[in-house]
Amino acid sequence: MASSVQDGSKELLLETVHALSSAGVSEYVVIGGWCPFLRNRTPVMHPGTLDVDLLFRQGDSAGALFKAIDALRMYGFTASAKHSFQLLLYKTVGSEKLIYNIDLLHPQMCEDSMGMFVDHLELDVPIDDHERTLKQVCSIVQPNSRVIFDQNLFSNYTLQDTSFPLVDFTGMFLTKMDSCQKQKRERDSFDIVIAFENSGIDFEKLKRLRDSNERIQKSLDKFRTYLGDHGEMFDANVAQYHQFSYSPAAKVRNDLESEL
Repeated sequence: MASSVQDGSKELLLETVHALSSAGVSEYVVIGGWCPFLRNRTPVMHPGTLDVDLLFRQGDSAGALFKAIDALRMYGFTASAKHSFQLLLYKTVGSEKLIYNIDLLHPQMCEDSMGMFVDHLELDVPIDDHERTLKQVCSIVQPNSRVIFDQNLFSNYTLQDTSFPLVDFTGMFLTKMDSCQKQKRERDSFDIVIAFENSGIDFEKLKRLRDSNERIQKSLDKFRTYLGDHGEMFDANVAQYHQFSYSPAAKVRNDLESEL
């Protein structure tokens, strides 16, 4: 039994990996906040993350995640009524029962209305009383993420004797440089700073990706402009988690400009 919410989250990660492994599902990467939490080697404390983001290589093909979703449901996960890309799991933490979630993601190099969701499993329950359509379990797009597979921006990580593919800092940065500019995504700014504090960005690889991929080039340009025009907002978001003795926005922007 988990003794804290964060311990419950670690259990969630391990149970997710075990469920997928037992079904022979391997072409996925754990992305999101687990990267800066687990790969952080600096004295700066990371607050951890409370869900599990799973990026599936073939997730953009309809029905491709049926085996993975079925394995997770057999393990005890249940579909969310509200968010079709989420699976939920009850866990006992201390004396309380809490609900944790995992997100099912598919890779894409852009975010558009046509590819936002992909259907993978139809449930035997109608959406409404008219019974015209049935509830679907879907995946949701993760922009700038196809390169995580194409460029091997991940490696195996072992937690409590369990190994799983975990995105590296470069791949994490590519997926967060757009989202950190949105409201309610304040921790993404801190995650990016953790990547730079760990010297975790492969600038040579980032430079090649920028030169060969227009989407990444536009995202990098937009991110650097954001740091210049709204650096105080970036710094305020980071300060919610740690007070640095310098401007994180200025440091990240200077590092990008000097390396790229």
